[in-house]
Amino acid sequence: MQFNEVLPLHFSTISRDPFPHVLIERALLQMAEGKLDGPKFRNQVMHAAGWKHSNLTSFGKYPEEAAAAFNRVREVMVANETPETILSALGK
Repeated sequence: MQFNEVLPLHFSTISRDPFPHVLIERALLQMAEGKLDGPKFRNQVMHAAGWKHSNLTSFGKYPEEAAAAFNRVREVMVANETPETILSALGK
């Protein structure tokens, strides 16, 4: 799967079209559907990608860190399409 680069300003801007981080989150939730707890899987992926904060912390509070984590996930999702391989590629 390919997604556009996530930029820090995406977390503080409103747009009619979904930003890449929203599309990445949707893809992660769909990937886990029927196999895993989707939100838990998304949180595991974000943590493995470097998001050090709670899942209750807004990405807009730390936009640079959020963009870096999402871009790491984005790079891994290009070559991996299963929950297991994504977590493995992120080093979890």
